Amino acid sequence: ATRILGHEGVAQVVAVGADIHQFAVGQYVTFVPKNPTDSNNILGDTIEGLNQQYLLIPQSALERGMVVPLAAGIPLVCGPLIEPFATVIYGQRLVQQVGTPESMVVVGTGPIGLLNALCARSEGCSQIFLVGTSQARLDWAVRCGIVEDSYALLNSPTLADMLLERTGQGGVDAACLCTPRSATRAVLTQALQYVHEDGCIDLAAGTDSPDTIPELPGVHLNGIRQANLCGLGHETTRCIALGGKRLWLTGQTGASEMYLREAMKFLCDDPAYYARVISHIVPYQAAPHVFQQLLAPKQQYLAGAPYAKVIIDFTSESQEISLFHPDQMSLPSILSTENV
Repeated sequence: ATRILGHEGVAQVVAVGADIHQFAVGQYVTFVPKNPTDSNNILGDTIEGLNQQYLLIPQSALERGMVVPLAAGIPLVCGPLIEPFATVIYGQRLVQQVGTPESMVVVGTGPIGLLNALCARSEGCSQIFLVGTSQARLDWAVRCGIVEDSYALLNSPTLADMLLERTGQGGVDAACLCTPRSATRAVLTQALQYVHEDGCIDLAAGTDSPDTIPELPGVHLNGIRQANLCGLGHETTRCIALGGKRLWLTGQTGASEMYLREAMKFLCDDPAYYARVISHIVPYQAAPHVFQQLLAPKQQYLAGAPYAKVIIDFTSESQEISLFHPDQMSLPSILSTENV
């Protein structure tokens, strides 16, 4: 693992090699952090990330499309949303191969879960339930207009029964599971109950060991997800749950330049709609302290408010953490992020 984090962000080109003609000094760019041909080559994970003043990109990385020009018209503060949003679009496209969902459960109130809810709504899904384990995060999502109050649900042992009741016992068309890896097996077991026959479950995150659950005999969950790597795979898998229910499973890891460009198009069209997942702006000098604070057990608040997507500003000399609102879209130069 690298000592320098950061795989979602925007940077400005300050120099180019003599043989590089596709980029120019002063241009803004974003990144495809994961190398589809080498699982040990991930920006901000196994190689030095964006949370530094300068980053040298080798020509081999340019040739495989790691660096993508930032589309004109995207506020820089939205730049760090591009890569995670691209993975969300990838997952939504996989689900749509089974059928266009009219009802969906999104489990998880982190940035990926919130972006899934917003993306599904923008694509016409009429009934979206957002499920989380933090009432503060759910309340914040309601205040930001990400989900309606009656569709923000605190997870509990009776969640499946509640969702079946809310859907007239019919269940939902799809579920996107956007929780930490340690929670995947538990939320998947729930989803098998409230997703209807022939519905689809998207494993937006992998799982820790073991990658199986008794309710899906013979199914390896991480294999489902690894089949769709960096935008290259388009696999959905038909599974039979214990008891005979037939469902589709899919999942993904990483995205490709094509999905980054699609994410940029959405962000150009309506940046404020998606920027509502941003909760805080943190100047780079305050970032180490913030990381320590957010790693504390059961930490839910930063500067007095629940955190979601935290943007690190490498251009500010201030040490003051500020809350973000979509009406701040004129912020000049937000050049990196860390998904916390």
